[in-house]
Amino acid sequence: MFDVDELSNEGHVTAVLSSVPSDGREMFLREAAADGHVPAMHELALTCADPSERKHWLREAAHEGYVPAMFDYAGHCERLSQRRRWLRQAALEGHVQAMYALATMTDDPTERERWLRMAAEEGHVPAMYEWGLACSEPREAERWLREAARNGCEAAAAELADA
Repeated sequence: MFDVDELSNEGHVTAVLSSVPSDGREMFLREAAADGHVPAMHELALTCADPSERKHWLREAAHEGYVPAMFDYAGHCERLSQRRRWLRQAALEGHVQAMYALATMTDDPTERERWLRMAAEEGHVPAMYEWGLACSEPREAERWLREAARNGCEAAAAELADA
């Protein structure tokens, strides 16, 4: 069995889990999470069947600054303001899906464009498509639609074909 004490907090727990027998996976994650290993907290949360326990471990990992947990925890927040806060934190740390989620949640056109463009620039295909549609400059719009189409977005390809 893998020794949890040897796992550094920077270590990617998923890579380590490949050496843990499947029947010991949950026990390993619980021990690592209880010892304060933040990626293990997140991984444990993703395996929890109990929603309240899942939320607990996501919250713990998010509060420790683990960006993937911030994004996932946002989805468990009941209050919209709390959800936006966690998404914003994750987005500011470079989480592309959080950027896109913020773009789709806001009523402020400037904020929407900001997050769409950031997500598009980071390679998020739906954001590329939506940013292409939102661009007022035709060449810029075409560039983003082409990029989205090149990355498999059928709607962007159809939009270009109709132009």
